Amino acid sequence: MPPQVIMQVLQISEDDMKAAAAEQKPPTCTLDQFVNAVVSSVDEGDSVDNYKTVLAEHINRMEVAEKVITELTPKMKQFHEKAGGELPKIEALFVDMAPEPQKGKPMPPGMINALLRVPKDAATCSVLPPPYASVLIPSSTT
Repeated sequence: MPPQVIMQVLQISEDDMKAAAAEQKPPTCTLDQFVNAVVSSVDEGDSVDNYKTVLAEHINRMEVAEKVITELTPKMKQFHEKAGGELPKIEALFVDMAPEPQKGKPMPPGMINALLRVPKDAATCSVLPPPYASVLIPSSTT
């Protein structure tokens, strides 16, 4: 689903998006917004087991990501400092981890910018202070 559709389903307004961006935080939804979005997605042929499986998979992925980020944040900061925040150097790291290059395909154009959530003309990125220490943000567009 495109992000715009997800925001619409979660009933996150443009003003909510702007407020989150101004605080350099991702937009968040309330529990009611989340429950209402799930309720609106249920079709007659759906099963509880399907939803349980999907929720369990996503919860597990988040828990694994949290463990990885917690353990690797110091190394990520060290790498970022050594790379000087330069996107080509950071992209080289992601190329080693991305599925496309592992299959002999190049990383899609603009993918590193999307992963780092930086403008397409950004040349570098920086690390946010805690609690977003592991989130990279644009620091330059030259």
